[in-house]
Amino acid sequence: MTECEICGVEIKGKVQYITIGGSKLQVCKACARHGTVIVQDNKAKTTLGSEPVQHVKAKRRLYEQMDLALEEEREIEEGYGRKLKEAREKAGLKQAELAKRINEKESLVRKIENEETIPSKEVWGKIERVLKSFL
Repeated sequence: MTECEICGVEIKGKVQYITIGGSKLQVCKACARHGTVIVQDNKAKTTLGSEPVQHVKAKRRLYEQMDLALEEEREIEEGYGRKLKEAREKAGLKQAELAKRINEKESLVRKIENEETIPSKEVWGKIERVLKSFL
């Protein structure tokens, strides 16, 4: 059994759903008068049943993105962070300046240089275009 979210009494019988200040609560019949009663129909139950399917699709997309990232990772050379830092310094740019030129965050440039993250093909392409003669 469930408990009333207002008074804490164990609910016997049908649970009432109400809204108070935008929050949805499960309450007993006595406390239902404190808010606006939500009428539930079968359509709401159908919506809840289809929700896990969306999560599965989202997970599948996530795994596909991870696989793509692994493929991209294999194409990046060892020591890419050190090479990027040297090329940036030869070009006379600071991390902030390079980030601005490639339209990315400075923290991303720092993470790439420290090899904390692997740049996507798109980001690496931007870096190569800016530092083409130094890489």
